[in-house]
Amino acid sequence: MGLVKIQSLYTDGACSGNPGPGGWGVVAYLADGSVHELGGAANPTTNNRMEMQAAIAALQLWRDADHLPVTLYTDSEYVKKGITEWIKGWKKRGWKNSQGRPVLNQDLWQQLDQLNSPQVNWQYVRGHSGNEGNDRCDEIARAFAIGDLPKLHQQNLQG
Repeated sequence: MGLVKIQSLYTDGACSGNPGPGGWGVVAYLADGSVHELGGAANPTTNNRMEMQAAIAALQLWRDADHLPVTLYTDSEYVKKGITEWIKGWKKRGWKNSQGRPVLNQDLWQQLDQLNSPQVNWQYVRGHSGNEGNDRCDEIARAFAIGDLPKLHQQNLQG
């Protein structure tokens, strides 16, 4: 168990074309005032998959670091509603949506479901609205989507 408290997590995904090359970004704000950033890429992918991959990476980071209550901010209503509302029905219906069709991105929804916890407070934040955490995630995700390797702020989360 780590010693560094994660206060909040911001996540974002981006895609150049949909589908196309994509990227995701995570910004973790730590209790000591520092920041820890992550990102990655996939090709081909979709914007929704990158949004979900960012949330998965954020929850993995949180679980490995402290597992104390945390707020996760996403600008994806698909991710927030999917994990907090829709997933219950999907699981009841055997991973079928309300029209009886297979749920898209089931593999990632299952990963997200395994990592999710009542300790996570999911919050929607409007994208491109001047929110520092969301804007930085977007910058990281877009850089990875076009093949750049942005400089990420990294901290030792084990204290």
